[in-house]
Order: sequence, then structure tokens, then C-alpha cells
Amino acid sequence: MLKDELRDSVCRYVNSKEVKERLTVPSSQAIIVDDLAQGEYNLNYLLRVFDGDGKEKDKNRAYVFRVNTGSQMQLKDQIGYEYRALEILGDSGVTPRPIYLDGSKKDIPYGLLIMEYLPGRPLNYATDLKRAAYTFAKIHSIPVSDTDAAALVKEEYPFTAIYKEADCLLKTFFACERVDSELKEMFYRIMDWAYKAKEEEKYFRSDPWQCIINTEVNSHNFIVNEDRGITYLIDWEKPILGEPAQDLSHFLIRTTTLWKADYILSTEEEKYFLTEYLKGVPGSPLKSTLLERVEMFKPFIHLRAVSWCAMAWVEYTSPGRLLRNEDTFTKIKSYVEPNFIKELFPNIKFK
Repeated sequence: MLKDELRDSVCRYVNSKEVKERLTVPSSQAIIVDDLAQGEYNLNYLLRVFDGDGKEKDKNRAYVFRVNTGSQMQLKDQIGYEYRALEILGDSGVTPRPIYLDGSKKDIPYGLLIMEYLPGRPLNYATDLKRAAYTFAKIHSIPVSDTDAAALVKEEYPFTAIYKEADCLLKTFFACERVDSELKEMFYRIMDWAYKAKEEEKYFRSDPWQCIINTEVNSHNFIVNEDRGITYLIDWEKPILGEPAQDLSHFLIRTTTLWKADYILSTEEEKYFLTEYLKGVPGSPLKSTLLERVEMFKPFIHLRAVSWCAMAWVEYTSPGRLLRNEDTFTKIKSYVEPNFIKELFPNIKFK
């Protein structure tokens, strides 16, 4: 696997003079590399500092070494984009602090980023909704200067953007001969609905509420640190300047809660979460419309989820895929089951 193939190169790289100086690690100490979870387009390693006699220098001092292998956003400098977003988010107190960036691809043929490691546990939907609401409120309240805004992808037409993204994702799916014809027909019908429904985004154009949003908010992207009393949001692969309702809707829907946690939020839990979120953004002039905004986003976030899974199913069943996660593939298959899709789009008539 690529993670194993790169490990020796990563070890040499992080123990170089330049990297050690940036991390303020003395030359007499060694940086040890261990595995962390990988994403679909990135590899992650845990960096820890040991002294000369093999003892860990400081158990509270660790870093994440991130290797970028692709870009969902089709960016030429994906790793640089992530680094800049983390810089903008620095004052939130609930995101990782970026430390080192190397987009040269000279020593390792991928974009590289080092950020602080944030210890803790994954979010539990049953017990941590208030924590998550507070984290979202902190992030969505970060002021974005004109300079910062220029560094981010800005989404003024959110439904059109999701429709176009789905259309792009589904091209290989529709062209794949291995895909069942009934399933293809279901996706054609969903795209027909989305083409018409995307016009409703004029509501957001006439009454915008924009901030930096994550766009990928499953439970394992949150880290709950009980000792510090902080819940972090750690994966910033696809941040944009957009509607906070997009993040909140994504967090609440079943395609997100089932992905890592096999959990479905009740109506009461959704209301509780949004109520707690609103307590954290008291100054927003648009808070009275938040519930409506969240509901409008839900079917489009469903579209984004299942179209990605459709594309990923084709990738996973084709030879030569660079990264492969079997747990992810199991979920992908379940999300393109016809009965599951019908539950997500109850207002669409399928055969």
C-alpha cells in the first residue's frame, strides 16, 4: 500500500534539519512516524518526538503529517489551499494549528502539510450534540477579511454547484457498463429533479449569510477532548466560503450520521442541536431563517452524498485505485442501494 511504501521517505523527511528546526526539535532528538487514519485523497501519519535514549520527550507534543494524493476540488495546489484555510481558522480555537507546508513535491512526490495533533475521541451523536453545535458556532463566527475571502473558493450558487458536482461525479457512473440499468434510471430522475429545484437557490442570493464552512462534517472529523473541554473539527480538505446551513444540514442528515456511526438523529435531536447552535451566533441577523435554510439544503446534500458514492463505486470496482478502504467501500455499496435512495428522496417518483 502507498502508506507503507512512503513511510521510510516520510521518516527521512521529517528528521531533516529544515523540518526539525520548524518544529523546534533539537538535532539530538528523533521524530518517530506512526500510522493515522487515511482519507480517500490523503494519507496521515502521527509524528512524536523521542530523545536519544528512546523515551518520548513530551506525550502532549505530537503532530500530524499529511500527504495529499488528489483533489476533490480539482485544485492545482490542494495542500496549499488546506494550509491557508487552517491559517484563517486559527482564531476559532477549535481547528488544528498549521505548522509546515511543502508543495514542491521534490523529496516526496505529493503535497505535504504538518499540523498539530489534537488528541481525543470521535463525536458521539447521542451525547455530544451540544459540543458540536458550539464548535460550528465558533467556526461560522470567524471574521473573513477580503484577503482571506480571496484565498477561498466562494459559493454564491450552492445548489447549482452541488448539481454540477453531481453531474461531473456521475459521468463515469452513467458510462460504466457494470452499473445496473434500474439504478442508472434512478439517478437520471434525481438529476432531473435537481436541475429544476436548484432554482430555489435564489433565496440565498437575495438574503446571503456567508462564512467559512467545512463541507465534510461526519462524526470522525470531530475530536472531543474531555480534559480541555474542547471539541475540534479537524479535516479541512474542502472548505469554502458559503452558507452555514450547508454545514449544519450535512451534519444532521442520515447519509452523514450513518457513515461512521450508524446513527440516525431524531427530529427532537435535530431541533436541540440547532437551538444550541443559535445560542452561539447571537449576533447573526439571519438566525430567524436558519431552520428553513437547513431544510432547503438537505435534499441537495443527499444528492452530493449518493452521487459521490456512485462515482466511488465505479472507482473501487476498477483496477488500479491508489487508496482503498474496505469499511468505506461497504458504506458506498449500501448508499447506492435502490431502497436507501428512495428513502432519501421521498418526493421523487421512481419506477
